[in-house]
Amino acid sequence: MTTERLFDNISIKPGLIVFDLDCTLWPFDCDIYDSQVFHKNGDMIYDENNYPLNILQDSNNILKSIKQEKDVLLACASRTPSVETARQLVYLNGWDKLFDHMEIYPNSKIVHFQTLQRKTKIPYNKMIFFDDLQWNIKEVKSLGVHSHHVPNGVHTGAFRKALKEYERFWSCI
Repeated sequence: MTTERLFDNISIKPGLIVFDLDCTLWPFDCDIYDSQVFHKNGDMIYDENNYPLNILQDSNNILKSIKQEKDVLLACASRTPSVETARQLVYLNGWDKLFDHMEIYPNSKIVHFQTLQRKTKIPYNKMIFFDDLQWNIKEVKSLGVHSHHVPNGVHTGAFRKALKEYERFWSCI
């Protein structure tokens, strides 16, 4: 599915879409690479041992698709203790140009979302969140955020399903 098609036939869109990083946009916990310096060759990122670090297959298209949408902000919220490692990977993937906000620090997801809400002024119930960890989903859902558990990381099908559920929720109000 191309980037411009992810929002096809979606008339009610969220104000903010937020992704966890580890095992949600890339298939690993970045703390296993703590203190490493990565390098890029073409489109690939490599660790210090020249091992390629892949992102999940649909991550780039999903993020680029969101960025193309008018009035939809994009953010990441990661509680990783490996802040510099996560930031380095975000920058090497070029996602720093896509994310409107980045909350990357070891703390509760509640704190991340309180900060995002304060910065964006977007109500919690107009946000969508994706994470591979159920306890983060439960925590963020308690704020009223539309939260989606993606145990194998985000993919186009899960993303479209979340958009449709969000639209269905708001069309009933």
